Amino acid sequence: MEELNSYLKWLSTFEFHGIKPGLYRIQKLLTKLNNPQNKYLTVHIAGTNGKGSTSAMLESIAHALSLKVGLYTSPHLFKINERFRINKQPISDEKLLECLKVLKKTLGSLPATYFELTTALAFFIFAEEKVDIAIIECGMGGRLDATNLIKPEVSIITSIGFDHMRYLGDTIEKIAFEKACIIKRERPVVVGRMEEGAKQVILDRAKRLNSPAYLWDRDFKTIPCGSSWTYLGKNKVEGVFLNLKGYYQGYNLGSALKATEILSDRGILPWNEEKIKEALQKVVWPLRYQKQKFFGKDFLFDCAHNEEGALALRENLLAEGVGSYRLLLLGATNEDGTKPFHRLFEILEDLFDEVFICEFPSPRRVVTISEWQGRLTNKDKVSFFKNPKLALEKALGSPFLGIVISGSIYFVAECFKILEGMQDV
Repeated sequence: MEELNSYLKWLSTFEFHGIKPGLYRIQKLLTKLNNPQNKYLTVHIAGTNGKGSTSAMLESIAHALSLKVGLYTSPHLFKINERFRINKQPISDEKLLECLKVLKKTLGSLPATYFELTTALAFFIFAEEKVDIAIIECGMGGRLDATNLIKPEVSIITSIGFDHMRYLGDTIEKIAFEKACIIKRERPVVVGRMEEGAKQVILDRAKRLNSPAYLWDRDFKTIPCGSSWTYLGKNKVEGVFLNLKGYYQGYNLGSALKATEILSDRGILPWNEEKIKEALQKVVWPLRYQKQKFFGKDFLFDCAHNEEGALALRENLLAEGVGSYRLLLLGATNEDGTKPFHRLFEILEDLFDEVFICEFPSPRRVVTISEWQGRLTNKDKVSFFKNPKLALEKALGSPFLGIVISGSIYFVAECFKILEGMQDV
């Protein structure tokens, strides 16, 4: 659609306005849109890692329990429509165009960032679609995140780790405070597995706001049982077969099911164990510990874009047995200049015989080859590539049967697109 492309081109001009935390710009825009975010129930999810997977699980559960559900996440992997889902499906091009027209007209000369515009767009789309409930994923942090203008039925904070430190702070406690600011007065919060210092910051805010807090390992948890999970919370749910792989998904599963219990207690959805288990067996969240064959080789895609994510990937690989996965392709972004991107390499490199480090196209600031070279102390097994296509061609021609692609979401998605394109030729 030529008209849609012109509107998307207009929207993309805001991508280079950078990250500008603050709520006053989006508050003005939402007021002009008649505050669509107040027209349906919401769940708000923050966390350094795990918020996307937890969002997808909750979306699948709500849909299975016959609610009309919206899901807003970022960034998108392949197409912007993915950010705005209704009943597990990205919105149509026609609906996107219709709502973009309203957004552009309403914005007028107001200042805004790209994320503020997509967030306002999500709130507007969900109001137009008359959803029963919308699952809203925070972009970065919480306190000053553009999504933080909702009063959710329940908030979830999945995990706390080091990321975006220029904006969120340089200690776990400072980062935890930023994310804890999604908690709203007298509304419950689910607190995932995290270290004590972070947990205490969140509990302190919850207490000040008279908000009930439900903690991993105290109020709920999951236990692996072979290929399935058992959930222990208000209810006991055995034999949960989760379609998302990786041991860390057990933590996300616990948070999603605790939130489901809370929503059930509040009369928002029914508790139907059979339908919930069925929903979790069908949940999809692409490129998170996803295995797929291309040209006879086993690829593992995992968006481990920070230290916590890289450690989780490492533990997964060791738990499963690294096996044939002997080559790693890695690419990273460093938007605020504070990310210790070299740690992604240091955490993973001893598991592999060779590592290909790449630059790649991205709306975020990519770590350059010269930056990698300046930070890596051991480059014996490393090759550098100016673009992922060259790295993938070399990987496909190598003797390695198993290849892991990790790092920035933008990098992993770009590699997946290139491999699909090669396969279609």
